[in-house]
Amino acid sequence: MYYNNKSSKISANEMSNHTNHIMTGTTGCSCGNVEIITPSTPSTPSTPTSRFLGLQGTVTNISNLNDDGCTKLFEVRDQNGRITNFVITPCTYFINQANITRGMSITVFYDADAPAVLIYPPRLQASVVASNNLNKNVKVDYFDSNLLSQDKALQLNITDNTEILLENGQTFTGNLGNHYLVVIYTTSTRSIPAQTTPEKIIVLCQSIS
Repeated sequence: MYYNNKSSKISANEMSNHTNHIMTGTTGCSCGNVEIITPSTPSTPSTPTSRFLGLQGTVTNISNLNDDGCTKLFEVRDQNGRITNFVITPCTYFINQANITRGMSITVFYDADAPAVLIYPPRLQASVVASNNLNKNVKVDYFDSNLLSQDKALQLNITDNTEILLENGQTFTGNLGNHYLVVIYTTSTRSIPAQTTPEKIIVLCQSIS
């Protein structure tokens, strides 16, 4: 049995359970014995929403999901005591290559529209993981050619001081628009949409789980 796990969005620094998410496309690759789907350009929803959600909580256990040790399972307890298990593959992107251990507070971003096996605790595939000691805001979303997020909530203003990287740490020199981005920033305006000048952006060109 499968269910759809979509819910509301928050920022990564707020103590709640849900933020932004991605859309999956039709082409896939294999990573860590789990099918990884290449994101495609999202359709226009009637009400603007992201497709990445984020769950914030404390890591209570880390175990190997497979005998080869390449795929792990993070058990995360949120502020309400609910447990969610996240599948961590070699394709899961860790912001700043954070080494996560038991007891750490993290935010895990995942595809809220992806089918998931109906089990308890829920088991979801992690796409992006952020350590909450980063002390920054993190948004993971699709940004259009004007650098407006898919949920119409955040507008990016890029300066020469904005560090823009690929997932492998190399400098990104292409067109930033029409990509899924991991945006790391400190402050934003109170306008609608909010505007921010990011400190760092990671362009998600590769297939992600």
